[in-house]
Amino acid sequence: MKFFDLHADIGDDVVKKHLNHETHVLKRYHLDKLRQGGFEGVCMASFFDGHETWQDMQLEILALEAELNESNDFVRVLNAEDLYSNKIKALMSVEGMCGILDDEVNKIQWLYDHGIRLATLTWNEGNALANGVKGQADKGLSAKGKNVIHKMNQLHMIADVSHANEKTFWDIMNLSDGLVIASHSNCRTLCNHPRNLDDEQCLAIKAKGGLIGMNSARYFVDQNEADQTVAKLAEHAAYLKTLVGVETIACGFDFMDFFEDGIGTAAKGIETALDAPRFALALADAGFSELEIEKICYTNVIEKFSSYLK
Repeated sequence: MKFFDLHADIGDDVVKKHLNHETHVLKRYHLDKLRQGGFEGVCMASFFDGHETWQDMQLEILALEAELNESNDFVRVLNAEDLYSNKIKALMSVEGMCGILDDEVNKIQWLYDHGIRLATLTWNEGNALANGVKGQADKGLSAKGKNVIHKMNQLHMIADVSHANEKTFWDIMNLSDGLVIASHSNCRTLCNHPRNLDDEQCLAIKAKGGLIGMNSARYFVDQNEADQTVAKLAEHAAYLKTLVGVETIACGFDFMDFFEDGIGTAAKGIETALDAPRFALALADAGFSELEIEKICYTNVIEKFSSYLK
């Protein structure tokens, strides 16, 4: 089974190891695991938790860009054609734009020029552009944030609402005329976590032609530790199949095993990229057909991204 993961904080891992004077991070730490897990595509996120400056953002993005440019194993996804490469497809993304305090339109252009094709405006914090799930509940997009969405639409950069609070989520939905996804969020009906989506939000993403990536982080899978399993994650997909249809479901595993503090954060049975085939098996056990599993694990992303990216 082939997989395309909508969210992995690999950019963050790359820059941290570069600052520790390590090189060839993708080849040494990620390539074999992705290959063995069946990954033919992954959105590599540069992650910013709310305290970083614009210069910090640039440093991390340039570090990942450099690694991808020097690699013979990955293709940097810049347009629709790149999604059909025989190499592992790496689409650069941004999780959080806390470093953008001014000149927002030109800075979005800089992100695009350096390969970013998918982005959230916030992580969990509130910033100059928008509010995440731990930001101010009554505040969504700022005027600068609206400028960012307009620029992203112009560039065909995909907007990601996974960390947005409800006000920001609906502001983006009402403003954007482009592709909007939730790269790594599950169903709030099955697990009442603020990072998960309620039914109305899921339906809104479907209406935009978007995707919802199933997140293996255990606290988003179930509130009870005993039920934080790959089988329960497949139940989220089954719930979405009934609610919004298979074409809206994808994988956004958010694996964190490559971080020192990431061990133990994932649901049982799907803790690293090596375990992705277990998710496909869990989907089969939950009643999904082989074609449906292929759509969820890979082809939904290829089809929707290739129809949107320039």
